Amino acid sequence: MQISVTFRHMEADQGVKDYVKEKVQRLEKFAENPREAHVVLSVEKFRHSAELTIAGDGLPINSEGRDRDLYAAIDQMVDKMDRQIRERREKVKKKRGALPSPELAPRGRGLSTGRIREEGVSSLIRRRRIPAKPMSLEEAMAQLKLSGKTYLFFINSHSGEMNALHWKNGDYEWIEPSPE
Repeated sequence: MQISVTFRHMEADQGVKDYVKEKVQRLEKFAENPREAHVVLSVEKFRHSAELTIAGDGLPINSEGRDRDLYAAIDQMVDKMDRQIRERREKVKKKRGALPSPELAPRGRGLSTGRIREEGVSSLIRRRRIPAKPMSLEEAMAQLKLSGKTYLFFINSHSGEMNALHWKNGDYEWIEPSPE
């Protein structure tokens, strides 16, 4: 993560800059794929202000700390950011729900029988949501051709079930679920 520090209405100090970078780097392990962090340190009369913006995969996250002491304002800013990141992670966990344990997972053709540790699941699986629209097979073929992609997920308008269409070497492969 790239960290930039800007000083407003005050002299740039390498010690303060190093302190800020050390504190912000601790947040890196909690945030999801942070690309850059921008810290603005300013002073107005006797009040010090520290603002932090972290840009990553999700929306940018902002926090601010204000105090008579610059270091206390920085600590406030980092604490608020830490709280926001943790709340966001908890919200995502609640939204996704708990993953089923490996013992309860159905085993069949095409499924891995290897053991998955709970804490390592998020590093093994990357989730991506793809919108699926109701359409006929002919419409799906036309949509896939227009998109230029190699696959398309859609809801079959005849059966009402999720289907996939895969284009490979000039041929279409239609994938639809069926009970064993």
